[in-house]
Amino acid sequence: MRKVPEGLENNKLNIYIAKTSPLSVLQAYGKQFHTDFTKFLRLRYEELIRGGCMVLTLRSRSSLDPASDDSNSFWEILTISLTEMLKEVQGFMYQILYSN
Repeated sequence: MRKVPEGLENNKLNIYIAKTSPLSVLQAYGKQFHTDFTKFLRLRYEELIRGGCMVLTLRSRSSLDPASDDSNSFWEILTISLTEMLKEVQGFMYQILYSN
């Protein structure tokens, strides 16, 4: 089961490995990926028929740096969008709670 890695508390408002992320965040994501992908492969292996094949397509990046621009532009935009949505919800909830 995929889950959020432990140890991301010091990654500020990022939901990904950002340029400002500490090494511990990179290691936490790496460890969680290893756990998740190993389980994924094990479960797919159980589903394969004898002599069957599996084809995987994975997204990659051109740099070894996990915080490089080519792999994070999507996540940066998503983070900004989610942060703005959260601010709106918080403002809306404040109005509901304190309008009486």
